[in-house]
Order: sequence, then structure tokens, then C-alpha cells
Amino acid sequence: MAPLKPAKKSVNDGRVQQSLDLAKSLRRTITERTPLPEGLQCEVQRDIERAFSLPRSTLLAHEALAFDAHGTQLWNAATNILRQEENQGDLLPEGRETVRLVALLRTFSFLLLDATNLTSSQRTKDQDQRIRCFKLANKACRFCLDHGEFELSLKIFQRSAEYVSATEEDAPILQIANTHDSRQDGSQRTLKNLTCEYYLLRMTHGWKTDRFDLADHFFSKVSTSGLTVSETLTERAAELFYEAGKTLAAAGNTETAVKWCERASSALDACNPEDLSTDTSELRLAIASTLVNVLLSHSGDAGNRARASAIVNQLDTTNGTRNRIAVTLMRFKILISHPPVNTDQLSSVVQHLIKLAVITDKTFKTIMQTIHKAKRHSTSCALAALQQLCTARLAPDLAASPQSDQTTLQRIEKAAITYIVFATSESGLSPTEATSGLQQMLDELITRSNVPFSAKATHAAQTLIWKTAGNCELSVTEDWLRLLRHPIFDSAGQLNKARIGRKAIVTALALNDSNAAREYFYGMPQAAQNEAISRYLAFKIALKSSDHGLAVESLQIVAKYADKDATFLYACVLDAQQSKKRDMAIAGLQALLDKQPSGTHLPSLLRCTSRLLIGELETREEDSSDVVEEVVQLFERAGANVKIFRQGTDSQWQTEIQWWSKNAYNLVLRLRGKIHPEHLIRLLAVCNCFLDCYPNDGSSAHADDVHRRGSLCHFISACALVVTARSAAEDSEQSRQSYLRVRQEIAGFRVCVEKIERSRSVDAEEAVRRATRLFEVLKLDLEAILRLQQWQELDQAVKRFLNFPGGDRWDSLADLALIVHEEATAGDVSTSATSRIPQLLEKCINEAWKKDKDLRRMSRWLRLTFTIYLEDERGGLALKIVEQAASIAERGYNGDAESYPFEELTWLATMAFNRAVDSLAAGDNGGCKTWADAALGLARWSSDNGALHANLTHKRREAEARVKARRL
Repeated sequence: MAPLKPAKKSVNDGRVQQSLDLAKSLRRTITERTPLPEGLQCEVQRDIERAFSLPRSTLLAHEALAFDAHGTQLWNAATNILRQEENQGDLLPEGRETVRLVALLRTFSFLLLDATNLTSSQRTKDQDQRIRCFKLANKACRFCLDHGEFELSLKIFQRSAEYVSATEEDAPILQIANTHDSRQDGSQRTLKNLTCEYYLLRMTHGWKTDRFDLADHFFSKVSTSGLTVSETLTERAAELFYEAGKTLAAAGNTETAVKWCERASSALDACNPEDLSTDTSELRLAIASTLVNVLLSHSGDAGNRARASAIVNQLDTTNGTRNRIAVTLMRFKILISHPPVNTDQLSSVVQHLIKLAVITDKTFKTIMQTIHKAKRHSTSCALAALQQLCTARLAPDLAASPQSDQTTLQRIEKAAITYIVFATSESGLSPTEATSGLQQMLDELITRSNVPFSAKATHAAQTLIWKTAGNCELSVTEDWLRLLRHPIFDSAGQLNKARIGRKAIVTALALNDSNAAREYFYGMPQAAQNEAISRYLAFKIALKSSDHGLAVESLQIVAKYADKDATFLYACVLDAQQSKKRDMAIAGLQALLDKQPSGTHLPSLLRCTSRLLIGELETREEDSSDVVEEVVQLFERAGANVKIFRQGTDSQWQTEIQWWSKNAYNLVLRLRGKIHPEHLIRLLAVCNCFLDCYPNDGSSAHADDVHRRGSLCHFISACALVVTARSAAEDSEQSRQSYLRVRQEIAGFRVCVEKIERSRSVDAEEAVRRATRLFEVLKLDLEAILRLQQWQELDQAVKRFLNFPGGDRWDSLADLALIVHEEATAGDVSTSATSRIPQLLEKCINEAWKKDKDLRRMSRWLRLTFTIYLEDERGGLALKIVEQAASIAERGYNGDAESYPFEELTWLATMAFNRAVDSLAAGDNGGCKTWADAALGLARWSSDNGALHANLTHKRREAEARVKARRL
């Protein structure tokens, strides 16, 4: 057996030497600040587990000072490592290598220092040395527990248990006399505190490793020794109990959690509040909050709710915790834990919270979360709270410093948007209450701060309101849209403002509120007003309010965009038609005609426009010249686009040309006596254009119908052109051009007539009308020849009349023939051109006499004809006229006919007698006798009882006597 002892001693010495060498290596590495060799931490871990506690040996006794020095230096090195990490801002999260290293160093350092106590009984009994090691043990253990190094903490607990045992053994059983040493009492109190702290650490290890049976065991140790010996320990114990309770509550172990929370609260209550630190109130609130939460987790238990209420009431009466928002939050939780909730109390608690809190990021978040919870039970309570938060708490701060406090503005925006979310998402809230409340809050915010919301907040708020406005009745929609246009949303982009304004206009129009719609329109940005869709809405406003100026202006702007998209222009036309504003519909269609956007079917568009224009024309009784002009222009445009009509199918082409030709023709017949000749002429030209393009179905009746229409158009056009020519100055270019066109129209008329006459189906009545028109046309042609001085055409024109059968307006032709003769004579026209005029006059006079037997008009023609041919002795036409007048006067004198007009007879007889006197003076006795006999023959039938005949007879004798006397 003897050899074994040296072997055991050698093994023990080896363990001591190994630990000492490891301590030296660690010290050297840390002192030189070189990186730790790989595996060094593992070696320290193995040495802690294998070597400690070190056995008593000779080597250990000899190296006591070295162990003490190495332990102290390694402890300080670990502390320095922590300080360096803290200075660098590293929070030492669990699992980091540095944390692990510090935990190992502190554990290894403590075990080295603890080993020095084993070197001698004197060091073991040294109170200071024991206190020193006990403190380091608790500190190292606390670090390990804080960072999850539970195995290391157990190793420390094993060695600390001996200090606890030694302390409890050394404690006196009885202390009566006051003769003990004060220094010794101080050491005992320190050891007692360290022992209590040891048990607290054991409790911590127990709940962190889910060994609450051990935690309860060590709690009994703590309560036995008492915590009142140190307020610091008391606070630490209460914090420990609280953390344990919180962990249990998170795990769902409510009963045990309540027990530990009550232990924490009892620990604080056992001490004088004045002796506790200022942070104790925060701990008390945290404990109470956790306890209340745990109690309320069983909401159906009235007893738990009562206990929770008692806790909150106690906090309300305790210095340091009254008027704390945490207490108000606990009361709020109690209030909402068991529905139905008293809304009055709920509102009071929430508003008290808002009034009590100092607004920071944390408290603002807490308040908003509380309001969200309150909304689940009462929307009106949540809205009132948000309004109080915005207007009573946040807005005053923003008004005091609107430029610098962007945080406050952001909080206001968040709260206001939350208000909008609640107001727009709650179906049980009346729309009036929602809009009026929001309006009031926004008004107060803009009044107090005069700062609009940011663009982001404005977009969020307007999006919510816009969505709600689209799902409401019209009357409510208008209220929501009014909110969208609130000045606080002035940061909205131009696009959003335009959309909101247009939505408001649409709503106002749906409510038949033209004034509001007009206000919304002019409240939009200028650029937005001139967009196509905005101007379309303005056009609708103008239609409803009969604002012609706005309608025209809007239509013009809408038309500018028609090149890209004609949708709104078409919409304007439809709206104008539906509102019976035909003039606006016409203007819109004309704008479409001007633009002709892609996809436009021009023939249909022209037809629609013409229908509206014709309808407008029919409704106007006066001042329709502007509409007539538009009608004519439209038909002219249609005529100019006949080629486009031909691009359709044969059926479409036939339908189009028939429609236009018939409507143009009917329009001419309807308006021929009501419109200006110039308009009529232009319309007739279009009508002829359509008739020329009129499709022929191959039947003679169809062709005759087209020719009849064409002849009438040419006839009316010629008449209108003559009117135009007569109204112009006689020698003007306008007059000349009109007469030239007259002759063209007459030529066209005659062509149509000739085609009709070649037809076998000739209606008698129609033939009479056609002959009458032809006679009138020939007279107009004669007038045109006269005005154009186209004398080479005169003889042919007169010949047509001489060959013309029938006719009923020869009287007017007689007057015209007289004028033509006069003009031709004055212009020295050759006799070949005027040779047939006497025949024409004779025919005119005879035909006119046959028709109405008007002697007065006949006498006038005879007088004029006599005047024309008085100097012309070819055929003795002037003398023949006197003789024919005498024959007519004789019948009247005898009562067989109407009496010859006295003035005309007197003038004609006198002029004939004067011609006899001139002949006598010229020595033409034969001519004198002939003219004198004709004059006296006419004067004989004068109705003046022979006075004229006697007078002329007397003068004849005197003239003959003078001539005879002159010859002698």
C-alpha cells in the first residue's frame, strides 16, 4: 500500500501544475494582446471540469500566492474585455465568442482564487478572504446566468455552497448582550447578504432551467433568512421574482405566474418605500402589469377581475405610481376584458390616457394601440379619442414650432389617417356623423397649425375617402368629396385634385346642383380645367344652367383633343341632344366634321348634323340666317365629299345619294321664299350636284323624275340669281357674274326640259307648268343678254319668243322688249340684232290684249312703241300705231269697247300732228298730209267734245297758211 501515496500525491500535484500552467498561459496571452490560440477556450473548459476543485497538496500550498496573483489578474483581464466591448458599443449578445471567453475567464479566475483558500486552515478561516471569494463567486455566477452559461454557473454554485455552509455554521445562535465586535457584525451582515444573494442566484438558475421546484426550494431559504437586511437585495429579489413570473406567464402557466408575481410585489411591500431606489416604482408597475395580465387571461373569472382592479386601485393611491399611463393602461385592460364594455367609462379612460401621457414615440405608439383596441368596442369612443389626440395634444405643439417639429406633424398625420380609416370602415356609424366629425377635426387642425399634410399622408387619406365616396348615396358622396377638397390636403398633386374636382362635379350634376358643380369646376387647377374630360363636365354644367358662353368655350377645348380621342366630343353631342340643346349638338357635330377623327363615318356624321340643323331651322321663325348659312355650308360639304360616299357599297352609295338629293330638293322647295337668294342659289347648286349623281335604276319614270327636279332647281336658281343681279349695282362685277350664271342655269333648265319632252309620258298639267317656266326663263335670258350686252345672242332669243306657243306673261315681255330696243339703239347695235323686235312687240301686245283686254296698258305700250319707231320710217310702224289707236278709240267712242284713255290719246294725237308739222317744214307735203290726217283721225274720237280735233284742225290750217305764205 505504501507506493500508492506517492502516486496519488503525484497526480494531485500534476492537476495543480496543469492549472497553474494554464493560468500562466492565459495571463501571458491576454497581457501581450495576442489572439487566443485555437482550442484555448476548450482547454480552459476541460480544466474547469477536470481539475477543480483542486485537492490539498504540497505544491498547492507552495503556489498559493501564484494562484492568487493569476486569479486576480485574469479576473481583471475579463473585466477589461467587457469594458472594451462596452466602449465599442457592443451589447454582448448571447452566443458571441467574447461572452463565452469572459464567462470562462471569470469562472477560472474564481476557482483559482478559491483554491488559495485550500492551502491552509488560516486562509480558510479568514473572513475577508471568504467575503472576497464569495463576492466574486456571486458576480461570476450572475454573469454566467445572464448569458446562458448554466454549466459554468453550477460549477461556481458547487464551490459557493461551502461558503454558505461556513457562514451559517459561524452565525451565533443567540445574541443577547451588546458586547460583540462591530467589525465582526459588519462581516456577518456582508456574508449574510452574500448568502441571500447566493440563494437568489440559485433561484434564477432554477427558473431559467425550468426547475421551478428548485426555485421554490431556494425561495424558502431566502424567506427564512429574510430580505429586509438589504434594500438592494430586496429590489433584486423582486426583480428576480418578476422575471420568473413573466417567464411563466409567457409559457401559459398562469397560476404559478401569479404566485411569483405576488412574491415580487410582497418583497417590495415588505420594505419601507422611502428606503427603496427611485427605479422601484417602475418595477412595481411592471410587476402589477404582468400580474393584471395574468389575472385577466381568464376573463370569465370575476374574482380575478376584482383582484386586478384592486391592484390598479392600490397603484392609484401609491406615491410614485399614481398618474402613470401604465396604471391607466391596466385599468383599460380590465375594462375591456369582459364585454359588454361600458362605453362611457371606456371613453373616460382613453381620454385620461391621452391627457396624462407625455407624447414621445413610445407613448404615441401606446396611445394608438389603445385606441385601436377601444375601436373594437366603440367606434365613436375611438374617434373622439383620436380627435382629442390630434387637436388637444398634438396640434398645439405643431402650432408652437411648425417648421422644426416634423415628428409632431407625422404623428398628427398618423392619427388623422387612423381617424379616417375608422370613419370610413365602420358600417354602424352614420355617414353624417362620420363626415361632420372628420370635417370638424380637419378644420381645427388647419386653423391651429396652418400646415397641410404631407404628400404621402394626403394620398393615403384621400384614397380612403375616395373609396368610401364611391360606395355611398349621392347626398353622402357630396359630403365626402367636400372633405377631399379640404385645404389640409393642399399637398395633393394636380392629377389628384383634378380627379377629385371631376368626381365632385359629377356628383353635383347627379343632384341637379348646377351652382355647386360650377363652383367645383372653377375650383380646379387651371391646367385641369382645360383637360378634355374636365371640359366635357363643364359642358354638361353649361347645358343644365343654359350658359351658352361656357358651353361654346368648353366645346371648343374638347374639340382640340378630338384628334387623339373624340370620345368626349361625341359625348358632348349626345348630351346636347338629350338636353334638347340642338344648337350645342350642332356645334359639336360641326366640330367633329372639322376634326374628322379616325374611325369617323363621314356620311353618317353629315346626315346627323343636317337633321339637327334642319330641325333647328324649322323651329326658328325669325333671325334664322345663321342657321341657314350652316345648313347651306353642310350641304355644300356633303356635295364636296361625294367621292367619299362612293367608297361605300353600291347599296350604301345609293342610299346616301338618294337621301341627300331628296332632302336638298325638299329643303329648296320649303325655303325658296324665306331665305336670302344667295343661300338659295348655293343650296340649289348642291341639289343639282346630287341630282347629277343620282343613281339610275333604268326606268324612264325614274329619269323623268330626276329631270323634273333638275329643271325646277335650275329654274329657281336662275330666278334667284336674277334677284341677286338686280340688287347689285348695275355695272358691278357681281351683277355681271350673276347674269352669266343666270344664262348657265337657263341652259341647264332647257336641257332638262328637252329631255322631259322626249319622254313619252307627258302629263298635261305638268306640260303647262313647264311651258310657263320656260317662258319665264326665256325672259330672264333676254334680260341677261341685255345686261351683259351680248347683242349677238339677241336675235336668237327674240326668235325663241316668236316661235313660243302660248304663254301668259307677254305684258312683262313687252316692257322688256321695249327696254332692249332702247338699249340696243343707244348702243348702235346692228339692225340684224333688233330686226325682230317689232314683231315681238306686236306679238306681246296682241297676246296681252287677248288675255286681259287692258286698254290702259295697251295705250301705254302703243305710246312707247310709237316713241321708239317715231324716227324710224321703215315700214311706217309709227304711223300704223296711230292708225290702230284711232281704230281702237273709235270703237270706244261708239260704245263698242272701253274708251281710249284721254291722256294717252291726246299725247299720241299731238305727237302725230307734230310729226306732220315737221314734215311740212321739211317740204314733205305728202308726209305732212298723211301724218296730219292720222292725227286728226285719232283726235276725232277724243272724249273732249271735239276740242282736240278742233284745235289740231285750226293749227293745221295755220301751218299750211304759213307754208304757203313762205313760198310766195
